[in-house]
Amino acid sequence: MPTAPRLPDPHRRQAARYARRRAEVERQISIIAVVRLISFLIAAAFGFAAFYDRMPWTYGAVALVGLLIFAGAVWLHRRPYALAPRLEALEKVHRLAAARRAGEWGEIEDDGAAFLDAEQPHLGELQVFGKGSLYQLIGRVHMPKARRALAEALGQGVPLSEIPARQAAAEALAPLGAFRHRFEAESMSVGIDEALLERFLTWAESSPAPKWLSTARWLPWITVPATWICLTLSLSFDVSVPWQIPVVLQALVYGLTTFSLGKWYGELVERERYQPFVALGRLFQLVERRRFSDPLLSKLQQDLAAHGGRDRAGAAQAVRRLEATIGSLASRQNALMFFVFNVLGLWEIIYAHRLERWRAAHGARLRGRLDILAEFEVLAAMGGFAWDHPGYCRPEVRAEGLPVFSAEALGHPLISAKVRRHNDFTLRSGGRLVLITGSNMSGKSSFLRTVAVNALLARAGAVCCADRLEVVSPAMSTSIQVTDAPELGLSLFYAEVKRIKRILDEVKGAESDPNLPPRLYLVDEMLRGTNSKERNLATLAVARSLLAATRSYGLITTHDLSLVQLAEQFPDRVEVYHFTDRVEGRALQFDYKLREGVSTTTNALDLLRAEGIDV
Repeated sequence: MPTAPRLPDPHRRQAARYARRRAEVERQISIIAVVRLISFLIAAAFGFAAFYDRMPWTYGAVALVGLLIFAGAVWLHRRPYALAPRLEALEKVHRLAAARRAGEWGEIEDDGAAFLDAEQPHLGELQVFGKGSLYQLIGRVHMPKARRALAEALGQGVPLSEIPARQAAAEALAPLGAFRHRFEAESMSVGIDEALLERFLTWAESSPAPKWLSTARWLPWITVPATWICLTLSLSFDVSVPWQIPVVLQALVYGLTTFSLGKWYGELVERERYQPFVALGRLFQLVERRRFSDPLLSKLQQDLAAHGGRDRAGAAQAVRRLEATIGSLASRQNALMFFVFNVLGLWEIIYAHRLERWRAAHGARLRGRLDILAEFEVLAAMGGFAWDHPGYCRPEVRAEGLPVFSAEALGHPLISAKVRRHNDFTLRSGGRLVLITGSNMSGKSSFLRTVAVNALLARAGAVCCADRLEVVSPAMSTSIQVTDAPELGLSLFYAEVKRIKRILDEVKGAESDPNLPPRLYLVDEMLRGTNSKERNLATLAVARSLLAATRSYGLITTHDLSLVQLAEQFPDRVEVYHFTDRVEGRALQFDYKLREGVSTTTNALDLLRAEGIDV
């Protein structure tokens, strides 16, 4: 029976739709640009002719028509010119969403690798950051503060008291796809790195304008009208007036003030990378205009719109004012035009004073408003993650209680749903150790990561890849992918020894301080870098040391069946599970199902034979 054709991912269809719309807008921009150029040339040519030939009514009328067409084209140009990059960003948002659903991690540039920390090896071993990581899977954050906030949530967790509210907020945002996509697109358009953002915030909080600016701000109101009155009388009515005096005076004021003012605000307009920062106004506006029933989202919205002092502008209005002011001062980049503007209008003093008024009114509150916006962006990312995975559960995360970990149909979120296997798993109390035996490639290491990754998602306030999950929020200690470090003079065995010592110290620390969370320790094939006899003895010793803990708990995978004797010595605290395989012809088959008891199969020789090695 023929199968129905596979429909393309809806995100890919949306991306194609935005690409077509952007192409149409860019054609409009090109047409309007041609009209602008032609009308400007007509206005300039006939305006000059009207002035030169003293025929204002003949040539001046044509010049006026050209000027009106030019003004109309400029006005019409604004919308498509602003719309094109936003359509491009929306196209990219949907392309990235499709890449996440397909597991095409190479399409997602930001993998969070910058947040890997040698002091927290589990971040790499559990694929929290890096290519094909949890960070890429949840992603959808682009502003520096939001990227860091998401990284901290995944790596360190969020306070337990905040998790239920954050879960509810993410659920409320999940069905608001259009809002989330537009929010992400606007965030993507901001495009400012963390160092530049911090410098801007420092400027806004603590860099007042030169003191003389508050006095000099009155000069334009006195000299500029005088300059234009004199110029109009002299050039249009042939009245002999000394127009040179106010023009020279304004040129002198400009020359005396521009260096000092440039040192104060110049970096805001001279670096192109600062310019996208002012696009934050649309992000603030999106949040301020939306109605939310969720309590956390409503509170964040109210905090964002809060104002103080004389200036009662909310965040969106304040940033729009900043955008307009910086845009006016950006004419500084064109030295000739800026000189003309200042000689005829003391442009810099006017807008520098506006910038100082903005800094005094809003600079101290901008950092807090950006923190709120970052939290909104992280919650939107969590909501998008939940919407893309409707079968995932909302976990129950506790500080204490029993069981410490209990899951139904637990799976690994980074494994494709087509091949992913799910298992039930419970750890009834702290102080327990689970030994997992099994043959090569049967799923032992993947199961360690499955348990840990879902615990990390739960701590972060995200949904988990399970039908049900309860967990006492743990800190992580892992030894899964230990490698040698020749540059440090560390062999594989010694690197493993140092990692095991670290785990023992972290577990001991959690036991001695009840204010610290319990440790979830995960050890994969302990001490592979030495001979089997010494490995067996050392592994037993380490396992007994871990069993001294009463709060922490963990899993150890092993091929060493002698380790199972721990279950006989500590029947109430050690549990044994296994994964198995079967041989069909020359092929090995795995079902990746967790079963109680000790593994009864091995497959090392079968794997060698399957590769054509004579054993």
